[in-house]
Amino acid sequence: MATILLRTPYFLNVTTATHLSAKLELTIDSTLRYTIVKNATNNRTVFELSTLAKDYYVPDYGGATGDDIDTVSISATWYAYDAVDAGGTQLATATVTHTGYYGYNTFWEGYGDVDTTDDAVTNTGGTETIYLPDNTASFAYEWAGGTLTKNTISTSATTVVGTNNTWTIERICNPKYDAIQMRFINKAGIPQDFYFFLKNVESITTKSDTFKRNIFTQSSSSYDKKDHQILTFNKNGRKRFSLNTNYILTAYNDVIQDIMLSEYVWIYYDTPSGDAFVTKQWHPVTVVTNSLTKKTSVNDKLVQYTLDVEDANDIINNII
Repeated sequence: MATILLRTPYFLNVTTATHLSAKLELTIDSTLRYTIVKNATNNRTVFELSTLAKDYYVPDYGGATGDDIDTVSISATWYAYDAVDAGGTQLATATVTHTGYYGYNTFWEGYGDVDTTDDAVTNTGGTETIYLPDNTASFAYEWAGGTLTKNTISTSATTVVGTNNTWTIERICNPKYDAIQMRFINKAGIPQDFYFFLKNVESITTKSDTFKRNIFTQSSSSYDKKDHQILTFNKNGRKRFSLNTNYILTAYNDVIQDIMLSEYVWIYYDTPSGDAFVTKQWHPVTVVTNSLTKKTSVNDKLVQYTLDVEDANDIINNII
């Protein structure tokens, strides 16, 4: 059994001697999803699993305390045959099982095995620093003995000692601004929190379609000047937030990069309901900042970033 990353290719190799073809039965979350037949090349047949399995990943923000981690259960049974197109006699068969996390390896890290000897938090510096508001609890995951383990950070903790890692908690108090909590699925496929402590600005963007219509009235050979000659339709909008980090360690460049590369991001903010605001809720967002120059303490002295995100839903409900 392997723990694999679904955003990076993961290969199953059939290398049975003298086989000319192979068949794969891929079961995902206890349901047979794919049956694939391929002919061998030089007694080797290769099936790629991650691309097929990740379509069945169901994202979740992790729950209020980050306990809900969504994975994909993968069972791959292969059969080797002595003729092409899965014909002739079956020579061998085997079943392998994997757990898929919605993470990735970089180009230099290779294919999609999880390093189950490391922490599951994107690099937070040589001292493993985590920035949190005062009186705020959080969490940090790590792999311990091949098992994913959650370390709880209490509201007053300044240090958290895990099995293999120690995190320093730096508390930030900035009464001028309300900190914006972001949660994203990091490169390990695990929920991770990040806070924006400085100025945040909310705006909206709109889009629509238009067409030019004829407002001429035949019977009177005239038109009404109050009529729209250019008619707007399908108009909707989305909220956008410009978020600013505090001054952070240079090592947090990796965290900012990970946020920009994440496909699933949420922020926690007040939700309007009529003329009032209800309790804060998690809102899915898309990171619209697509280019960023990495800063260093040598070049820039102070390292601070602005990220723009946009609600992943329209303001006007158009779900049917």
